Amino acid sequence: MHNTPGRRYLRTAWQTDAVNTPSPRDSPRGSSSRLGIGKTQWSDFTAGARAIAPLDPGSFVFGLAFGALVQVSGFNSWVGMSGSFLVMAGASQIAIVEGLRIGAPLVVVVLTALVLNSRLALYSAAVAPAYSGFPRRWKLGLAYLMTDQAAAVTLQYQDRYPDPARRRWFVLGASLTFTLAWYLGTVAGVVLGPVIPEAWQIGFIVPLMFVALMVPALRHRAEVVAAVTAIVVAVAFKDLPLGLNVIAAALAGIGVGRLIK
Repeated sequence: MHNTPGRRYLRTAWQTDAVNTPSPRDSPRGSSSRLGIGKTQWSDFTAGARAIAPLDPGSFVFGLAFGALVQVSGFNSWVGMSGSFLVMAGASQIAIVEGLRIGAPLVVVVLTALVLNSRLALYSAAVAPAYSGFPRRWKLGLAYLMTDQAAAVTLQYQDRYPDPARRRWFVLGASLTFTLAWYLGTVAGVVLGPVIPEAWQIGFIVPLMFVALMVPALRHRAEVVAAVTAIVVAVAFKDLPLGLNVIAAALAGIGVGRLIK
């Protein structure tokens, strides 16, 4: 695994937190720690991992499909796998491989990936209040680990962790474990090849994961109307190229939700 700046930030942050962020439950005296991380931090980390655990199998299977696509497309395995470590966005990675496989112009491939990943800008804006109390090194590290699902879990649980020092460990637990499932799935797919039957229709995995996250979180009228609006727009404009229907749906949902609220 490459030693990217994001991972160096995370490693430094872990060590700093264990030394400089004690809590009443995690006094340095007589408390056990693992890997230099205190008991409270481990508790919050594992809570985040448990919160996102139901979605981890979907991440693994989607990674498995991407890895298999890399293998059958004839690309170098190491180059293909590097996408999961550098891009870390399943839909755009598949679009990149498919575009290169059919000989699409490089500029079209790159623009397609950028459009598909532009949704991450919306997620960044949404989680900004939850990240506001984090040190910069944590913001940078967690930005590297941000996925659709990690952002959704962060928004769903942020009120349960009013202390930013504890919230960041919860977010790290959710983000890191979900990402590891994606890494492992990609490697397994490259090694094993296309072992998933086409009849499984794994393209539905991502929408189903969002439904599982979204429905329990809809508690207010504005949220319900925004969600329904986004669904209607996404379906109505499904024929737009480059996944623009998803961007349009997100913007429409946000706009309607703000008007009602």
